[in-house]
Amino acid sequence: MDTNVLLKKNNYVATIIINRPPANSINIHVREELYAIVKELEDDNTIRVLIITGAGDKGFSAGMDVTDVANLDKGPDAIELFNYIDRYPKPVIAAINGYALGGGCELALACHFRLMTDMQKAFIGCPEVNLGITPGWGGIQRMTRLLGRSKALDCILFSKRLTPQEALSIGLVDRVFPHENFMEEVQNFADSLAKRAPLAVSCILKGMITGMEKGIDEGLKVDRQCSAMLAKTEDAAEGFMAFAQKRDPVFKGR
Repeated sequence: MDTNVLLKKNNYVATIIINRPPANSINIHVREELYAIVKELEDDNTIRVLIITGAGDKGFSAGMDVTDVANLDKGPDAIELFNYIDRYPKPVIAAINGYALGGGCELALACHFRLMTDMQKAFIGCPEVNLGITPGWGGIQRMTRLLGRSKALDCILFSKRLTPQEALSIGLVDRVFPHENFMEEVQNFADSLAKRAPLAVSCILKGMITGMEKGIDEGLKVDRQCSAMLAKTEDAAEGFMAFAQKRDPVFKGR
């Protein structure tokens, strides 16, 4: 049986590839395999950053596989899977190597960073209203959280397919890289992120998502708890020592 999701590891970075070209549409097998991989990597201390991308050179993902509608209520639920990625304790990067539409855009929105190719045929958006349906995997909530209500409504209600530069200009994506060396640039970004103190990074992700979902008071409780915990770690000692010695710190996640 073909593998629907591939995994590659390079130093502290894991690259997860949706392997259903040319559209890389999401069916029950993609959901099952993607969930299993991110679950496994959560406890893998050799991995500090995740990249999610699509196989081939056309697109990240065109979203839900319309031929697999009968399995929508089977296997891992897409909303819960994307929530899991959104709340993940390690940074997750969406490497948008072409189009990211519908459920593909919603998956990218669940990631902590969105990096996009400048390829001419690259577009991102949630055009479901054209079909008389809505973005059902969290796109309504996450796009609003990211862009604000009016910009999100403009994108969703008019089924906009934004170019990389249009998406960058409104904050839907964080970086746009040349297509010729896109994955190299994504890897460089991930490598730089992986050098950051992993325990502190995890605490920041936890505190941020708690505050966004439960309010500032609950977020501040997490921040205070994390600060007390981090002060006792080897990484904190290494950070202060490296600062005093005027060198780059080498964090070990301890």
